[in-house]
Amino acid sequence: MIRKENAMGMTYRTARAIAFASLALAAISAAHAEPASFPVITHHEGVFNGEAVRYRALVEETVIPNADGNPAFSFVTTAYIGEDAGERSARPVVFLFNGGPTVPASWLHMGAFGPRRILPPARPADPVNDPGAMADNPHTVLDVADLVFIDPPGTGFSRILDETSTPEIQSVPGDARAASDFVIAWLQAHDRMDAPVFLIGESYGTIRAAAMTGLLHEQVNLEGVVLFGQALNMVETTQRARNALSYATNLSALAAIAAYHGQADMDGLTLEAFIDEAEAFAMHEYLLALVAGNTLDDDEARLIADRLERYTGISAAYYLANRLVISKPDFRRELLRDEGLILGVYDARYAGPAPEPGNPPSDPFGAVAAMVPVALQTHQREFLGLNRPFEEYSFRGPSSAGWDWGRTGGMTGGPFADYQHDIWIEQAMDANPRFRLMVGTGIYDTTTTIGPARYLAAQAGYPRERITLREYEGGHMAYTNEEALIAFTRDVRSFLTAH
Repeated sequence: MIRKENAMGMTYRTARAIAFASLALAAISAAHAEPASFPVITHHEGVFNGEAVRYRALVEETVIPNADGNPAFSFVTTAYIGEDAGERSARPVVFLFNGGPTVPASWLHMGAFGPRRILPPARPADPVNDPGAMADNPHTVLDVADLVFIDPPGTGFSRILDETSTPEIQSVPGDARAASDFVIAWLQAHDRMDAPVFLIGESYGTIRAAAMTGLLHEQVNLEGVVLFGQALNMVETTQRARNALSYATNLSALAAIAAYHGQADMDGLTLEAFIDEAEAFAMHEYLLALVAGNTLDDDEARLIADRLERYTGISAAYYLANRLVISKPDFRRELLRDEGLILGVYDARYAGPAPEPGNPPSDPFGAVAAMVPVALQTHQREFLGLNRPFEEYSFRGPSSAGWDWGRTGGMTGGPFADYQHDIWIEQAMDANPRFRLMVGTGIYDTTTTIGPARYLAAQAGYPRERITLREYEGGHMAYTNEEALIAFTRDVRSFLTAH
């Protein structure tokens, strides 16, 4: 047998050995667990995309060993598996995870792809009167795929079993390796190694998904990855001082937000056309002006500032006083300052009272975010039949302040010095002609914005036709807007069934 090794140094033989060891350890763990702990299996029926589906919900524990074969990580995951799926080998298995990097998959679970979901108010201006409001979710993709929600160790009920393994998992490669080991173990335990496999990651989870792609594309039948709120090109997403490109790529998001709040001059354009026009200006005249810096003459600076005022609602005088730039945090403070309001970080459709001087701001989106823990607790108890104390469920794992961002393109120094996380996507594209990428972004998100996502696709080292690029009318978790949820799940369904 030829011994293959991929970019992260994980061999096929090693992966299989780890997976088999994991299964054995999981069996031992289950044998010594408290009665009625894991697994917990319940059976359900639902209608998804107009199709009646019988499925089972499975909450189970999988233990992953370290290199010495000792238990290192416990993954407690929730899966929804179709029971009338016909040929199981042809039915996709989708593994989903959020970001943080140390948060559980609760948002994707209770906001977008679980069989039940939170029910936020239809309009961002409306209050959250019922924090526990939930509804059936007919939009999820259970009609075409099985879903496995991954809570990384240290989050949810998942745990780090060996404290000496903590530094390893608090890194891009270590986190991805543990999650990839889990994927292989789960597929083997459920006799699904031949199934098409897809990953859906959100926020930091998009970096995890890219790194897992580098590990898994030669080990399993990995056919595609969905990046939602992508963070792969972090230099363009965040705004480092004097990084002209980052201010240009983010301008289209500011224009969309200003348009939503009635502060932009759209000149009769549709929202989509207005965003496209703002981006074209940003990546041409505006970028050239920023690069010119203090060599730009006053008349040219005034013309650029006037255009910026039209697109963003921030006065030309502000731009002229600030080297033609505004940061995203300053934009959230400035746009509705005259009304005493500040915009949300994760969803700038939401506005709330600006804090008093010296006080930290509270995110106006916070009331919607608070719905997720309430809904998940009810869902675990009443729908999944889980009797584990909810106080043990961690919505925030160990601090990520010391997170090791590792090496990707050969440089060191953290994500801002070395950010080519899409190199692993490129490897999968080269190795598998069926492999595809979908990138989705909320146009009112100020954390992972639409411009850098477009730039990522434009700069990709693989054919553009293998990338599905989508934008939704919402924020970082755009699916809290039901219209965006319908569009997002429709696009994911098409992505899963395209072959």
